[in-house]
Amino acid sequence: MQVGTITAQILVGKGHPYHDGIEPSHRLYLSENSRPSWILVPENWGGGSGSKVTWVPTMENALEDALLMIGIHVVKDPELVTLADQYIRSKENNWVVVYEDADPENLVHLYRRCRDLANTFKLVITVMRGSLIEAQLKILEDYQMDVEVCRPEFVRLYSQWLDQTRIEGEL
Repeated sequence: MQVGTITAQILVGKGHPYHDGIEPSHRLYLSENSRPSWILVPENWGGGSGSKVTWVPTMENALEDALLMIGIHVVKDPELVTLADQYIRSKENNWVVVYEDADPENLVHLYRRCRDLANTFKLVITVMRGSLIEAQLKILEDYQMDVEVCRPEFVRLYSQWLDQTRIEGEL
């Protein structure tokens, strides 16, 4: 699989008990072009284990699909894993096309269970302009984990088409 443009990244790990920050165990990348995909990889230096997992998310719930991946493959909540085994029909362990491999009503059950996960981990979500999940961030209010969302405050971008640099925001 060829990776497209990365438009979001999620660090998954433990929050530090005395100050903000994260001890990451895994990271997810949202790759977008012809169709989006979430790519979950362990952080070897942060104690992560497992292999790369790729999901092609639903368009309308791409962020919740990422949170579901985290619940199943990182947190490994037993009830969520059992439900996923029942509801996700993928033939490959580390490759899921969510909108083909799970029925919408079953996804609702999975999302509900994922929202009930205890606050035992932290996410740092970096969202670039134009990302598929940019308009879906509000759903994080329904979840319990610690989370920091990072959005562009300052952007300096060179356009090859216009042969000019555009600057927006300030530092």
